[in-house]
Formats: sequence, C-alpha cells, structure tokens
Amino acid sequence: MDTAERLLRLLGLLEGRIDWTAHDLARRLNVTTRTVRRDITRLRDLGYPVEAVAGPGGGYRLGAGGKLPPLLLDDEEALAVALGLRVATATAVGGLEDASLSALSKLEHVLPPRLRNRLEDISVATVSTLSSSSALADHNALAVAAAAARPRERLRFGYTDSEGRSTERHTEPLRLVHTGRRWYLVAFDLDRDDWRTFRLDRASGLRTTGMRSSRRPEPDPVEMVERGVAIDVYRYRGVILLETNVERARRLVATTVGVLEAVDESRCRLVIGADELSWLAHFLLGLPWDFIVQEPADLRDELRAVGQKLIADHS
Repeated sequence: MDTAERLLRLLGLLEGRIDWTAHDLARRLNVTTRTVRRDITRLRDLGYPVEAVAGPGGGYRLGAGGKLPPLLLDDEEALAVALGLRVATATAVGGLEDASLSALSKLEHVLPPRLRNRLEDISVATVSTLSSSSALADHNALAVAAAAARPRERLRFGYTDSEGRSTERHTEPLRLVHTGRRWYLVAFDLDRDDWRTFRLDRASGLRTTGMRSSRRPEPDPVEMVERGVAIDVYRYRGVILLETNVERARRLVATTVGVLEAVDESRCRLVIGADELSWLAHFLLGLPWDFIVQEPADLRDELRAVGQKLIADHS
C-alpha cells in the first residue's frame, strides 16, 4: 500500500468512528504506530483537523472546524448527496439555490462515469408534482430558529399574518416542521400564553435573547402544523365519521387536506377545514366510503341540496 492510498484509508477510518487508538489504527493499516503518527502529521498538514485524545495508549479523532477538506464518500453516499443537492435547488429554503447548484456542479465533476450515468438516469426519469414554492424561508432565518430550538432559547421576531398584520413576537421555540412546501416554527407565544405555529417565510429579524425557555407540557409539533394547515385557517370545521379504517383513508386524504384519527378497526374520524360548505360536500361525495357528518349541521343541509340537484339533473 503506497502512502497516498494509506492516507485515504486512514482518513476513512477516522471519519467512520469517533476515537481510535494508535495501536488500533496501526493494526487496521498493517503498519507501525510510528507510521501512523507520521501519517497523522501529513493529514494535519493537508488541513484535516485530527485531534489527539488523552488516555491510556493515546489516540486520535477527526475534529470539527478548520479547513474543510474533501469528503470520502462511497458510491451510494455520493449518489445520495448528489440527488439531495438537486432536490435542494427547488425546496422551500431561499438563498441556497445557487449554493446547491455550485456544490452539485463540483460533485458531478469528480463523480466516476458510472455514477454520473446513474444520476442522469434518475434525474431524467423523474418528475416532481411539487411546484417551486413562492414562499421561500430565508436560510439564515431557518438557521437562527434551529439554533434557538435545540437549546430551547427564547426567540424574538417580527411576524406578518395571513391578513397582512405585522406584530412583534416573543416565543419559546419547540421544533421546526417542514411540510414539503413550507417551513413552520412551533413555539410557545409568551404574549398570548399559548402554543402557536409560525410560517418562517413570514418571520423577519429573528434573534435569540439569551434566556432559556420555561418547562411546560409540550404539544405534538407535527399535529399542530397539520391541524393549522388543514383546519384552523378555514371558516368551517367539519368532523366526519368515515366507514373505513385510517390506513385506507390516508391513501386519499392528505395531511394538508384533513386530520385523520382512528375510531376502531373499521372506522376513522376526519377533521377538515373549508371556506365553502359546497366544496366540502363535493369532496366528501367524491370519497369511496359511506360517512356520517358529526358537525357542522349546516353541512348536512348542503349535502341534501347537492343530492337534490344531482337527482334533478340526472332523473
């Protein structure tokens, strides 16, 4: 094994585990510990932040920071990163499209031909049903929100609601939720004394306060966002008992349309929002299962009206 090949293998070992003793590395590389120490010095000279680990026998780990060296990726990892970068050019994060294209260009340049061909085959054969989002979350806002949510640090920001009203919010962030089209921050609103969801593309001037969040019972952040997207923003709230199990219902009712919960093995409950009862009635009539409207009562009247019109039109 020549020096270059040995250095690449050593780097791969360091990337694959947190700590290595010099003796373990020497055994895996079939060299002496003295050679390992020389190779560690060579990696450091190349900009790789290899740290010494104190303890019996000594050891090494690949640290964070410093000069960013090239990564060692196997075929599947390289293909996964390339596909991820292509998707990133059309996600709901603003400001990263050019960076994603630049990184993808660099990666494709060094991919072996067999992987470039696989990447092209997948890209050409694939189309997306998602249009490019017009409500892009700024990547800096996303980073600040994530940095505050992880250590549970309070966060302040300006927020513009769906009616165009601007307010200043003082929150305790819980989690970020991505729906595929938008990013949401689930946080406890200190001024309103309740949990809220915030679209990140409507938030501005995010800044941490240095104060820790209080301990309190936490909601399910995904459920909060699903309810907010599918129910809370609409004029009417429908509760429907569907004569099918929840697994079958989820095949036709997306989480952005309504929230499903199991009642028993053969029935489930759909909670759904709508601005127009006529739309909701036609949506329910398009489902292939029997159903019972539990609320609102006006929806039953709308269904009867639709039924009478259908009979009149097709009798």
